[in-house]
Amino acid sequence: MCSKWTDFFTVRCDATGLAGLGPLQKVSAALRVLAYGLPTDAVDEYIQIGQTTARDCLIRFCHAIISCYSQRYLRIPNRNDVARILRVNADRGFPGMLGSIDCMHWEWRNCPTVWRGQFCGRNSRPTMILEAVASYDLWIWHAFFGMPGSNNDLNVLHRSPIFDPLHNDAMPPVHYTINGTQFNFGYYLADGIYLNWPTFVKAIRHPFEEKKIHFTMMQESARKDIERTFGVLQSRRAVLRGPAYGWVRNHLTEMMIACIIMHNMIVEDEGEGAENVDFVGATPPPDLSTAIP
Repeated sequence: MCSKWTDFFTVRCDATGLAGLGPLQKVSAALRVLAYGLPTDAVDEYIQIGQTTARDCLIRFCHAIISCYSQRYLRIPNRNDVARILRVNADRGFPGMLGSIDCMHWEWRNCPTVWRGQFCGRNSRPTMILEAVASYDLWIWHAFFGMPGSNNDLNVLHRSPIFDPLHNDAMPPVHYTINGTQFNFGYYLADGIYLNWPTFVKAIRHPFEEKKIHFTMMQESARKDIERTFGVLQSRRAVLRGPAYGWVRNHLTEMMIACIIMHNMIVEDEGEGAENVDFVGATPPPDLSTAIP
């Protein structure tokens, strides 16, 4: 993939005619930084690659992932996706629900001093905010990253393009019926900080009646989809779990988007519609029991 998108991930010769680093070394350096959260100077001993080269590999790898796969793995839901999501959520007791929305903070250790005031939010540490929408299968349908950590979820929502597809008529129509009333728009499950808009369904703040207590319990249970998504995303990419060591804000944005795209790749590969689970005719593994003395 990367070798077709750019010549950087191909074997190139220097002025003396000697072959340089191979594509496997460069891609491995980028993946080790994303998977283990290592600084770029920590992959020198294992992959025999310098710090500046490892940083270039990371930046170019993330840019290549976004350019090649963002249209498929970071798209708005199409008609088939919306129908599947609505069908599953209707069985869960929430007809018309398109997913859950929430925000996550990523600490920025190397934040410039002149920006530190606006990026310092909770815990007095500079962070950047990721707003995401995830469905029941942990697929991330919307990602908006880069807002300073001093903002809250409402400030991020005001700058977010989450409703742009609906405004531009690019979002497939959503039709469902509740108690005999026809609705023509979907909604997201959100926590209490979001506004009382029809597109957000929040838990009841102080439920006393039995049916309200049951609704609040079911809403909080279903809204855990986005919390689980953040947990899985950070567990698979340790670079998002720890502080970011980058200096350039745009590079950190590309790292976050690339990690989300690869997360959706894994969700598709391990989901119900996976196409690589048919191992009929494959060569069976060798029997190692006979080799044990």
